[in-house]
Amino acid sequence: MRRLTLATSLALLCCAATCVAPATRSVGAHKFYTSLARVEYNPGEKSVEVTLRVFADDLELALKRRAGRRVSLERTKDAERLVLEYLRDTFEIKNRDGERKALKWVGMELRAGVAWLYVEAEMPEGLAGARLRDHVLFELFREQVNTVSVRYPGARGDLVFTRGEGFRAVPPAK
Repeated sequence: MRRLTLATSLALLCCAATCVAPATRSVGAHKFYTSLARVEYNPGEKSVEVTLRVFADDLELALKRRAGRRVSLERTKDAERLVLEYLRDTFEIKNRDGERKALKWVGMELRAGVAWLYVEAEMPEGLAGARLRDHVLFELFREQVNTVSVRYPGARGDLVFTRGEGFRAVPPAK
């Protein structure tokens, strides 16, 4: 049996990768559907600070479906308003009394196909006893899984949201 040289092996590997690459690109930009959020209480400001990380192309698709027009996070003039409206419907915080907290826009960063979204909510009563709901991108992907990391004085923990789930209690303080 003839042995392949290193150069021949590399050439075959490159050829195989070239043949497979177009097929995988047409399947989609990524094969997993997840978002990550961090919710932190800022006692000095008496507010909840939220950072969400989502794939930019998925967010643009969600915004396009809602707005009925093409939306580019980088070029659409009212993109920030559209994102905030979307988050107000899909990412909710309620205090221990069940009062829904209004999200306020802080900003957005786009890096390497990922959108980092920053919002906050006034919450002088703190996060103890609060409830969260994260349905970001659930309308697009049946397999979507959203993880929310919650941090406030005396407590930290993670909540995982899948389609069909409602509000979940934040981890209790220890």
